[in-house]
Amino acid sequence: MFQSIKRIVTLVGVAALLAMTAVVASAQQTTGSVTMSAAVSNYVELNSGGAVTLSGNSGGSVGTDGTVDTPLAVVVDLGELGPSNGNSFVKLSVPLKLRSNVSYQLKMSGSVSGAGATTYSLKSTDVGFGMNPSARPANLASGTDTNTTPGDPTVGGSTDVNGRWVFAGSNSTLNDFSSSTAALTGPRINKTTPKSNSAGLVVPAIFAIKPQFYDPAAAITISANFTISAP
Repeated sequence: MFQSIKRIVTLVGVAALLAMTAVVASAQQTTGSVTMSAAVSNYVELNSGGAVTLSGNSGGSVGTDGTVDTPLAVVVDLGELGPSNGNSFVKLSVPLKLRSNVSYQLKMSGSVSGAGATTYSLKSTDVGFGMNPSARPANLASGTDTNTTPGDPTVGGSTDVNGRWVFAGSNSTLNDFSSSTAALTGPRINKTTPKSNSAGLVVPAIFAIKPQFYDPAAAITISANFTISAP
């Protein structure tokens, strides 16, 4: 009798265990998920587009040249700007390299110091300025870049009633950029590529001065500062 009861208890226990196992098996998790969050920020970049070109100079030289894909920090001695320089213009072309994943605005501000303050001193109106963008190559996002300058400042121009050279058009001299002013705008520049892809919009920034009978000045400083932003 005792053995029968023991056998019955054992069978009941086994049945209960099997039932529990079946419940556990039916409750097994077979799926899962991972939720990630991220963001992509506006990105605009301005660097040197390569070596500068100085022409029409008498004396002077490039002190710190541009190096492609490094911060723009060019230093140039333009040399003699008086009448002993018989060239039509002293001209400096500085390649800028722009990259962005959004629309961009390139601004410039410029100034002249150390030239004197008389009517005959070299002034910011005597420093021609222009951007000269080309059509975008196929490795960049399509779009048209809007140039607010007349382009190469050595093109056009004339003398005023006193014989002083005047650059042609609006936004054509440093005086027009005495405060930070847009020089170039456009839609996104880069396609969807890694940052290691070197593609970028290379645009020459051109400065020009016509040698004339300016007041003598031994230490003239001409500054141009560029800033790119997402408008």
